[in-house]
Amino acid sequence: MRHFFPELHQQINQIRDPRHPEQCRYTQAHLLWQGALLFLMHLGSRKQLRRESHSDAYRKNLKKLCHQHGEDDVADPDTIAYYAERVPPCELEKILAGLTTRMIRMRALDAHRLEGFYTIAIDGTQICTFEEKPWDGAPHRKHKGETESQYFAYVLDAKLVTPSGLALTLATEMITNKGHDAFDKQDCELKALPRLAQKLTTYFPRTRICLLLDSLYANQHVIRLCEENGWKYIIVFKRGSMPERYAEAETLMKMQAGNRQECRAPGLTRQLCWASGLAIEEFTPTVLWCTEQHDGQEEKRFAWLTNFDITRSNAERIANKGGRLRWKIENEGFNTQKNNGYEMEHVYSKHANGFQVFYLFLLLAHYLNQLVLQGNLLESLAETFGSARNFARRLAESIRNAVVAEPLALPAQIRLRPP
Repeated sequence: MRHFFPELHQQINQIRDPRHPEQCRYTQAHLLWQGALLFLMHLGSRKQLRRESHSDAYRKNLKKLCHQHGEDDVADPDTIAYYAERVPPCELEKILAGLTTRMIRMRALDAHRLEGFYTIAIDGTQICTFEEKPWDGAPHRKHKGETESQYFAYVLDAKLVTPSGLALTLATEMITNKGHDAFDKQDCELKALPRLAQKLTTYFPRTRICLLLDSLYANQHVIRLCEENGWKYIIVFKRGSMPERYAEAETLMKMQAGNRQECRAPGLTRQLCWASGLAIEEFTPTVLWCTEQHDGQEEKRFAWLTNFDITRSNAERIANKGGRLRWKIENEGFNTQKNNGYEMEHVYSKHANGFQVFYLFLLLAHYLNQLVLQGNLLESLAETFGSARNFARRLAESIRNAVVAEPLALPAQIRLRPP
């Protein structure tokens, strides 16, 4: 925190405080750090946070993190929930986006750019389900043969992904079902995309962005959105997405026979081909195909739509560090948040506003954890802790039992794992 975000506690305390000033005992930084520690320490519930925070070392370490002086007690999780139900989520979203803005200004992420652009994957995921309606506008569906509706929470995230395994959340958009009798994942994701794109243009107005998208977004409206914002895009292109355009792309590929390249590595053969000038309304993107053959395995084929100019010098890079990189949002992003101790599918609040804020606490904790685990503070996670889950367990033990010494012996620079 001192190295990357030394002024974060001040920025948190400057956001709009929904509480009555005369009744405030804890700073907003105190409450936010309590919420983040719930996920950093992989506690899994507010009740467990209450149990873990009863130690003298925990109180002193929390004071160091949030820079609150003159208060020796720790906020109860119910106090955090009260705050989460009232603070505008957009205020915490700005804090989350500000982390990446700071990282970009520090040039800490420069090595991970693709042709000068930051690769940002966008995808949606279901967070959790409810047996009863949790709030107005919550998405719902009926399974075949059932009469009762199942309610659930769904989110669309934009994460900066890198070949080294980072999946840093830049912005998030909760998907609601207001005005619809039934929920359709595709319609709602597509309708939420412009809202999420607006957040990206607001938080990162001059950042060079390349969106990595799945085949759901292979249409003229998404391409137009990217072009109007000056963004690059790499979109998964399947035959079923745009059948007529796909057939036309294959015809163009046969006509442009010179756009081919073969790359070999031990046990792997990769063939690349591309066709430029595919007409989709007023746009003419390029289609890039990648066929891989591992020794003794079945052949795999991938295809993408992109507005990058593909040449022999960059075709393999666009495919491997662009198109193939989209899976990082699934594996290092959502899968980690659900299954690696963050317990994303646990219901931390049944209040619409509180649910969003607790999800932002999770995203903040996931962001900070990645900077530790992927930086040179740990030479080897496997050799020091064995796994990220073990690291979180040791972190919880340390915060509860050992007060951070002063002064800290920090390295001159903390560098992230290279791509």
